[in-house]
Amino acid sequence: MAIIIVTVVAVVTGLVLTRGDGSLRATIALRDAARSSYAADGAAQVAINALRTGYNTGTGEPTPWYYTNAVGTGCFGYNGSGGSTTPLNTLAVNNVIPKETGDTQSAMSAAVECEAEDATGEQGSAVPINSSNKPGNAILTLGTSGAEDGFTFKTNGSGAAFRVKGGIWSNSTIFRDNNGNLESSESIRAHTGCTPIAAMIAPVVNCSASTTADPNYQSDLDIAGTGIPTLQTPPASCPNNGTVTLSPGYYDDVTKLNALTNTNSQCFIHLQPGPYYFDFHNNSVDTLFDSDIAAGGGNVWTIGSRKTVIGGTLTADTTVPGRCVNPIDDVNAAGVQLIFGGDSRMLIEANGQDTEVEFCATYHTSRPPIAIYGQKTGTATLTDVSGGSALTVKTGTTPTVTAAGTHGTFTGATPPNLQSVDGDQATDANLAVWRRTTTNAGNQTRSITMNGFETGTSLPKGTVLKSAVLKVTHRNTSTGSGQVNRVTLTPTGGSALTTTALPARANLTTDTVDLATLGSTWGAFQQRVHDFGYTGADVNFESTLTTATSTGGPTPVITPQVAQLDAVRLEMTYYLPGLRGQTTAAIPSNTVATVGGAAVVQLLGNSTTFYVQGTTYTPLAKIDLSLNNLDESVFRFGVIARSLVVFETGSFSFPGAVIELPDNSPGFGFETTLVRLKVYLCPGVTSGCTAGTGEFALEARVKVFDTGGVPGPPNRQISVLNWSHQR
Repeated sequence: MAIIIVTVVAVVTGLVLTRGDGSLRATIALRDAARSSYAADGAAQVAINALRTGYNTGTGEPTPWYYTNAVGTGCFGYNGSGGSTTPLNTLAVNNVIPKETGDTQSAMSAAVECEAEDATGEQGSAVPINSSNKPGNAILTLGTSGAEDGFTFKTNGSGAAFRVKGGIWSNSTIFRDNNGNLESSESIRAHTGCTPIAAMIAPVVNCSASTTADPNYQSDLDIAGTGIPTLQTPPASCPNNGTVTLSPGYYDDVTKLNALTNTNSQCFIHLQPGPYYFDFHNNSVDTLFDSDIAAGGGNVWTIGSRKTVIGGTLTADTTVPGRCVNPIDDVNAAGVQLIFGGDSRMLIEANGQDTEVEFCATYHTSRPPIAIYGQKTGTATLTDVSGGSALTVKTGTTPTVTAAGTHGTFTGATPPNLQSVDGDQATDANLAVWRRTTTNAGNQTRSITMNGFETGTSLPKGTVLKSAVLKVTHRNTSTGSGQVNRVTLTPTGGSALTTTALPARANLTTDTVDLATLGSTWGAFQQRVHDFGYTGADVNFESTLTTATSTGGPTPVITPQVAQLDAVRLEMTYYLPGLRGQTTAAIPSNTVATVGGAAVVQLLGNSTTFYVQGTTYTPLAKIDLSLNNLDESVFRFGVIARSLVVFETGSFSFPGAVIELPDNSPGFGFETTLVRLKVYLCPGVTSGCTAGTGEFALEARVKVFDTGGVPGPPNRQISVLNWSHQR
C-alpha cells in the first residue's frame, strides 16, 4: 500500500510540474515576441516622428530639416560627420528597449531603413504618368529597310556620349559612326545588329531582338472625327521685335509661314493650343501645286535665326524651356499638335543667332501627349463635276432678263428651259428666245442673268480648282459685224471673269468655253475659291441682234433675227482639302516617304534651344538632329519614327538625356512623399544596430503630406498606409 501511495503521488506531482514548465516556457516566448513587437513599433514611431518634425544633426543638413525627397537628400538628413552631404537613409534607434535592473531580458536596439517611392515628393508630379499615356520606349524606330539604319548616332570625333532616359528599340539596325557611346538608362535593342556593340551601354543590350509593333497612335483630328480643319492664312509679316499669333487649322502655303519665321527680323510667334495640319502645295511636282494659289519654293517650313516660336498655352516664364504649359507637369496642359501631311516638313536652323523653339502638347490620361505627328493615310482625290452632274441655273430662281423696250427681249428664260439640252429651235420649245422684229435702230443687245451653278455642298476654303468650262448651247441668226452671243461667269462674292464671245450659229450648237484660257481672271477665280471657298456663281448670257430684214412689195415680209439659249452648264474639277499621308501614294515624288530621303523634322545650325514637350510620332518619316552648341535635352516623352539620325558636334556637352521618357508617377503632386520604412532589431545590442546585423521585424508604408507644399509642422501630416510585422 505504501508503494502504491508513493507512486500515485509521484505521478501526479510529475504531471503538475510538467504543465508548470510548459506554461513557463510559453510565457517566456510570448514575452519575447511582445518585446520584439514593442521594439519594432517603437523604432518605427521614432522614425515617423523624425519625418514629421525633422531630423537634424546640425552638421550636414540645413536647419530646420524636413525631408521632401529632393534629389541627393536622405530621409534623415545627411550622415552628420563634418558637414558631409552624403544622404542618410538609415536611422539608428539605440537601446530602444533598455535592460532594467533585475530584468532577465537583454537590451534591444533597432535600425530603420527609409526608402522614398519613385515620383513622389520633389521628384513627383501632379500628373499621373503610366504605360497608358506614354510610349514603351524613349526611342522606337520602325523602318526595316536594309538601305537605312534605324538609329544612327554620329559624332565629329569628340567622343561625347549620347544619353537616353528610357529604352531604345530599332526594328532594324543601330549604328554608331565615329566615337562616343550610346547610353540608355534601361535597354538597347536592335533587330538586325548594333555596330559597334561595345559602344552600346545599358543594363540590357540585345542586338538580335525581335521587332516591335507600331503603336498606331491616332492624331487629335482622327480622335475628334472632324476631318481636316479650316484653312488659315497667316499674317503677311512679323515686324521686328513684334509678335504674331497663329490659330489652329490647316496651312497649305509654306511661303506665308516662312515670311514670318525665316526672315532676319527678331520676332515672337505663338501657336495657340489646338491641332495644326501642314500640307504645303508649293512643290511644283505636287498634283496640288498651282502657282496662282501657292508660289513655288518647295515644301520646307524653316524657322530661322532670331525667332522665338512657342506652341501651347503660354506661361509667365520668359526662357525656354518653360514658356508653355508642359503636359509632364500639368494635367490641365492644353497644347498643340503639329501634324505633317504629304511631303511637308520643318527645318530649325539658327545659323549662329539665338533661336528658341518649344512645342507643348496636351495632356491625356489614356494616350501620349503627341506634339509632332506624321500623317499616315490619305491621298488627294480629284472631284469631277461634269456631264449629268454639271452645275446649272438653280431651280426655283427667276433669271433676270433685259427689259423688252421697243425691240423685244428674251422669253422663256426659266430654270427648266435652261438646265438641259432639250430645245427645239423650230418651235422654240424648251428654249429662252429673243425674236427681234424691228427693222430700225441698228444692233440691239439683250441678256439673261442666271443664278445658282452651285455644288451640292459649298466648297470649303482650301479647295484647289484645277479646271472649269462653261458649256453653252445656243443659236444666233445674225451675221453682221458685232452681232454675236457672249457669256460671262461671276463667282458669288468675286469678280467677273473675262467675257467670252461665242460664234454665230445657224443651228443650236454647244460651244465650250475653257475658263482657264482667260488669263489673269482665271487665276483670280482659282485664288478666290481657295481663299474663300465656292458657294455658286452667276452666268450672264447676252446676244446682239441686227435689224430684222424686210422684203419689198406692198405687203413687206419681216424676217426676224433670232437668239436662242437652250442650256448653260458649268463643269469643274477640283481637289477638296483632305489629309494626305506621308507616302508616295499621296505624292509620287515624296522624299519624306523615301528611304534615305528628307527628314520631316530637321535640326541644323547652332545657338538653338529646341524642346518638344510631348511625344514625337512620325512612323513613316525620318527625324534628323544636329546637336551643335546645345546644352539641354531636345525631345521629351519619346520619339517614334521610321528612322532617327543624331549628330553631335564637339561643342555639345549636355550631361543629361537628350531624348527621354518621364518617370511613372501616381500623380500625387509635390505635396505628397511616400516612404517605406523597414525596421531591423538587434537583441543584446545597446548601439550600432544595422540592417546587415539585425533581424527584419516590421515594414510600414507612410504618406507624408505637406499642405500647400510647405514642409514641417503645422503643415505636415503623417498617414500610415500599411503596418506589417514580419513575425
